[in-house]
Amino acid sequence: MNELFILGELMEEPQSGYDLRNALQASLGRHRKVSYGVIYPLLEKLENDGFLDITNVESHGKNKKMATITEKGKERFFVLMNMPVPSGAHTADIYLIKLDVMQHLTLDEQMQLLDQFDQEQREIIEDTQFALKKLAEENSKDHWYASKRFELRLQQANVAIDWIKEFKHELKKEW
Repeated sequence: MNELFILGELMEEPQSGYDLRNALQASLGRHRKVSYGVIYPLLEKLENDGFLDITNVESHGKNKKMATITEKGKERFFVLMNMPVPSGAHTADIYLIKLDVMQHLTLDEQMQLLDQFDQEQREIIEDTQFALKKLAEENSKDHWYASKRFELRLQQANVAIDWIKEFKHELKKEW
């Protein structure tokens, strides 16, 4: 996930580890803490793998390390972008990252990604409706509160589907 984000950000322009960490933090939101202890070792690994180059640049009298994506890194970026998003704890974060850097894909690939995200939301709706049905079978105060949380998840997925539909419409007009 972090590798995809870093390579995607570097598709735009060279950046420092500090800038990459701040961008990832902004992308994932304030409740997901991204440490420099994750970013800098990953940058070193990506450099060792030949996916990026790190150079020292002087800026305002300070020495700054800047990361630049290589051709091999660009190839890796496209491999990662075209991999299916795995189900798990980070599924939503991976979709957010892919949506953030999808401008580097062809229109068809962007539409496929949006279709995959749409399918993920529809599966969330299906799972949530099933859970709501089960909760409704036993009327208790605990289940009432749980159903409220599930109703929120249902509304979030429906909003995402509406957003996807609008985004696809806008993409078709732009291309």
